[in-house]
Amino acid sequence: HKEIATTRLRGRPEQLLVLADGRVAATLRASNAVEVLEPAVRAESGLTSRCSIETPAEPVALAETPDDATVLVTSGWGHALSAFDARTFGASYQVKVARDPRAVVVSDDGSRAFVAHVVEARMSVVDLTTREHEVRLVDLRARLGADATGGEATLRKGCQGFALAQVGAEGDSELAKKMVGRVFAPMVSVNPGDGSDSSGYGTESPSEVPEVAVVDAAAERALTRSVVLPQNGTARGECLLPRAAAYDDGSLYVTCLGIDSLVKLDARSLDPAHAELQRWKLAAGPTGVAVDHVKHRAVVWSQFDREVAFVSTDSDAPPTRLSVSRGAEGITANVALGRALFHQVDDTRISADGRACASCHPDGREDALTWSTPDGTRQTPMLAGRIADTAPYGWMGASAKLQDHLKKTFERLSGDGLPTAEVSALVDYISTMAPPIAAGAAGAHASEEASVERRALVERGRALFESSDTACSTCHDSGHAFTDGERHQVMAQPVPGQATAFDTPSLRYVGGTAPYFHDGRYRTLDDVLTAPDHAMGKSTRLTRPDRAALVAYLETL
Repeated sequence: HKEIATTRLRGRPEQLLVLADGRVAATLRASNAVEVLEPAVRAESGLTSRCSIETPAEPVALAETPDDATVLVTSGWGHALSAFDARTFGASYQVKVARDPRAVVVSDDGSRAFVAHVVEARMSVVDLTTREHEVRLVDLRARLGADATGGEATLRKGCQGFALAQVGAEGDSELAKKMVGRVFAPMVSVNPGDGSDSSGYGTESPSEVPEVAVVDAAAERALTRSVVLPQNGTARGECLLPRAAAYDDGSLYVTCLGIDSLVKLDARSLDPAHAELQRWKLAAGPTGVAVDHVKHRAVVWSQFDREVAFVSTDSDAPPTRLSVSRGAEGITANVALGRALFHQVDDTRISADGRACASCHPDGREDALTWSTPDGTRQTPMLAGRIADTAPYGWMGASAKLQDHLKKTFERLSGDGLPTAEVSALVDYISTMAPPIAAGAAGAHASEEASVERRALVERGRALFESSDTACSTCHDSGHAFTDGERHQVMAQPVPGQATAFDTPSLRYVGGTAPYFHDGRYRTLDDVLTAPDHAMGKSTRLTRPDRAALVAYLETL
């Protein structure tokens, strides 16, 4: 329980993987790279950097195949699963997956990879053995209560799908044999409302409840069919921001932001989230966990407080805690306070039902949901990279300052409100949120000819965007964060009694923030350009090739 060495990396690390030969791979999310390091002869000397490998945008999670031959990397903004030769780190192949991929685990036979997704309550299954690398989706949505026979409309939505844990083929007990092949996906089950007016976000309280979807890996289907609401109408003390998970001997261990805890769940339950066995209070920001299967202990990393906890999982002994040294660069105290507030679950000053800012804005992005509000149905906007130069704030453009918009948000969530100093800290943190850096090896496997064609398509789209033929740039000023800061009538056929004029949203990073329009009615950018039921621009006149060019350009913003 001592710190023995510190190694500076080429960028901020997101996840680590110790390879079979002892090397260490680290994803550098903001650098679009994986750095590979090697231990020195003396442990006190730390690690030596050997190479840095370019990846699609925002590499996050790592996994190694059972034969130790291949390293898999998920890229959040790049929507990709990339495979690299574990020995040379030469690129093997790249697979397009659904948006916001995070954790990845590999089946014991090495034939499939299971990938978590932050939004939309689904899991990707990627075939690793065929040339096509087929991707199949597992629906993780559940229903409320014991009714598992309802139609599609009764399925709840989901979010916070950051983590996965898998039961490997270890152990000879009957329990171990029964559990082999299960994959656990901690998340939250969400009811954002049915589109009708509500006094807050959603039409039930709480709108978000914890869930652990249990997946039969062989059948590629979810076994979890339903979730249960707490009787008191709040999610007090619940794991609404799960971030990491590990399995050991019939138990599932999940780290939870907001309540800063490690929870031990009964993995035999069809929804382990409601079968808690034990929990340990930890330092702020637990984002990673690893389990020692032999000694029955967990090691947890708390990012916010920079502390490692050593937890005995088969006793009531308190964790042993180790604070680690800080690097040369850090964040201010005010930003640190804002970060804690942003992820604070069960704070009645923020919301009455227990949700945090990060509940709707995971990683500072958006939950891909549309919510029932007193003003009508509204989709969640992205925050990271979209704050500077985009005032006023809110879909109605009602707040000239972000502080005022946050106070109104607390009111809509029936929160009591934060003091001015804490609102200021929250604004400081939100303003530092790192946007995705789109450059990366997204086209690493494309031919030079295809790359040239893509660049030409984007340039054609840029010209269309700025032209009077589409009138896109009339409101989305490319010289001013792609917004004009004004409200416009955007409904082709206004509905009496409903708002029709909305603030022009920034188009920064619009390619990764579906659904679109204030009420989320459009699933894709092409849907926006072809829809006849809005009064934005003149895109319905475009030919199919021109629409493809315009979408290609929008995806680069």
